[in-house]
Amino acid sequence: MSRIFERMRGIYTPVTDIRRKILMEIVSFVLEQRDRKEIGALPFQIIQMGKPLYRCCSYREVSIVRQRIRLALGLPLIEEMDGRSALEDIDSAFSEEKVIDAPLVQVIRAACEKCPEDMVIVTDKCQACMAHPCSIVCPRNAISFPEEKAYIDQEKCIKCMKCVEVCPYAAITRMQRPCAEACGVDAIDSDENGYARIIQEKCVKCGLCIVSCPFAAISDKSEIVQVLYTLSNTQTDVHAIVAPSFVGQFGRKVSPAAVFEGIGKLGFDDVKEVAYGADCDTELLSEKITSIEGFLGTSCCPSWVMTARSYYQEYSDNIAESYTPMVETAKIIKDAQKGAKVVFIGPCVAKKHEALMPEMAPYVDHVITFEELAALFVAFGIDLQKIESSETIQDASALGRGYALAGGVGEAIMETARQKFNINHISFERADTLEDCRKMLNRIAKGEINPDLVEGMACPGGCIGGPGTLSPLRMVTRQVREFAKASSHHYPQCISGLPPEAQQ
Repeated sequence: MSRIFERMRGIYTPVTDIRRKILMEIVSFVLEQRDRKEIGALPFQIIQMGKPLYRCCSYREVSIVRQRIRLALGLPLIEEMDGRSALEDIDSAFSEEKVIDAPLVQVIRAACEKCPEDMVIVTDKCQACMAHPCSIVCPRNAISFPEEKAYIDQEKCIKCMKCVEVCPYAAITRMQRPCAEACGVDAIDSDENGYARIIQEKCVKCGLCIVSCPFAAISDKSEIVQVLYTLSNTQTDVHAIVAPSFVGQFGRKVSPAAVFEGIGKLGFDDVKEVAYGADCDTELLSEKITSIEGFLGTSCCPSWVMTARSYYQEYSDNIAESYTPMVETAKIIKDAQKGAKVVFIGPCVAKKHEALMPEMAPYVDHVITFEELAALFVAFGIDLQKIESSETIQDASALGRGYALAGGVGEAIMETARQKFNINHISFERADTLEDCRKMLNRIAKGEINPDLVEGMACPGGCIGGPGTLSPLRMVTRQVREFAKASSHHYPQCISGLPPEAQQ
């Protein structure tokens, strides 16, 4: 797979623009305490009637924005092409109570351009050359020359790609639907009308289809409104727990301390690193390596866990049952402070799904992405570059902070196993992207590899490549590593849920 989801990363496109405009308008709507009946006017503040920028006409643009607003409020999708208003029954969204439910990721058909599912096509670059190597290598005689230039019979084509490899002009290419190409579990096909459709029974909520669709036709539900109402409740302490991949998401000139201080300015009573929960998981899993038959699979990525357990049920028991770092961190807070609310801030759509699971729901009240956090900063008028914080963040170890990067979880477990439990000679395999994770598990099933430890990540590069991130992978990778080095301790120091400063 060509990793379609990496191509547009770090580029501010009109798709990015429309997503963020909608979030910012909704946040401003809530902050200004506007009459809820006025929400019908929001699309007209985002779309200029009579001057379409994205679609065939501004009427279609407004309709799509209305549907995206509904999802941004956390409500179930209502498609206007079915003859219903997307703004029906919106009152339930204006509350601190959780309103999102499954399915979290949905296709807005009005925005879908019915991209071809998968076909090999001849482009205008074809020069009708005399050699015709494309037709010579084709095993199905699918290529002919009715008008001199090559033509591929799609019913005969088996997509072997031999014609692509031999064309001297690179005039033949494989065209795939971007959302389906990004999906590592084959959960996207077409409905009877050609619109993209998510097979929810297969979907593992990785969200990569959202950032791969160049028409903004796929969206997830947001909890940004419910977070705002939670913050407005002065009777409740609200804690933000921030995923290790936050470093570098808001630009090179923004320090980690400035991000934490900015989050505090939103109204959170406390801000903690989820990397501390990663430290607790590291110690737990490091000790388990030798006590499990076969391999030990990491459990911090919900989409990887769902994929492994759904597609390879024989390995279900090999995937660690430990809480994820998000839940571990939230649990520590809630055990220490009854009645507190916890909001996870991270790169991940799958964490929204995880927080809906009955066993996790008591610990994590709401989940928002870095993109949603950025909308809050803008709407609140918080400029992170102007924050010069002298505070240092020392919630977690260098290894715990490394969970943000592909390979970081495995590295933390192996180093801790050697240092603390004297467990050496650990064979390790890892994969990022679900397609590569499945390939890895296939190799294990065939006996080609026999690892002791297996790390799976749904997103390219690990959590730094999640659908809710903002910055290019290379830049964030460097910044995460620098932040990890700045920790006061290399190895985890998780003792009975106490933070490092209490471990005397």
